[in-house]
Amino acid sequence: MAMSVTIWLRGSTAAPLSGEEIITQIHGLATLYKTNSTLMLKTYLQYQGPPFSDINFSFPSWFENGLPTAAMGFKAWRCLCPGDRLLQAKQAFYAMSEFFQLVRDDQTALNPAASDLHQLLEIARRSSEALLSNLNQAMIMIGFQPPSTQPEPLSWTSTDDNTFKRKVRGYVLCREYKDWLMRLAMDMDRLKSTRNRREIADCCRS
Repeated sequence: MAMSVTIWLRGSTAAPLSGEEIITQIHGLATLYKTNSTLMLKTYLQYQGPPFSDINFSFPSWFENGLPTAAMGFKAWRCLCPGDRLLQAKQAFYAMSEFFQLVRDDQTALNPAASDLHQLLEIARRSSEALLSNLNQAMIMIGFQPPSTQPEPLSWTSTDDNTFKRKVRGYVLCREYKDWLMRLAMDMDRLKSTRNRREIADCCRS
């Protein structure tokens, strides 16, 4: 199975990017990574066995503690201020970069022969870190100062979960990663369309 992905980390460009350029780059990365995210979710489910591998399997009500969900109401999403929009994405990809390492460890134990899945999980982990770097740069560009508190790191106690919980965790992670990439592309479109400060301020007051 052929897999390829481009990982762009901050500092890989010859010159600093403008605010418009970094937003465009984040949008491009989210769109690029979405293809691998679809393949990863499909591959993940195939390796877990029933009910995960059943045709049309979906369980949107399953969530994982410590893993932000991309879902939110349209009006609330539309009226996010630029700094909060970027901060939510940053927190999500920070958490996912840790979860991908844990889930890869889980799958190495549960499905040791699934090298294609292990590779997809590693690509997703590195892609999350690349997006995180770009999001940090975007926040600096707009002059947004996030809260000094950092998200709680993933606890080592999660490694002691039973087999079913570990499979659920991986499913939720792959699903949310795919959803966050879709949302991130829309977030960047929204940022581009609200460059006018008055439009942003009016939206945030509504």
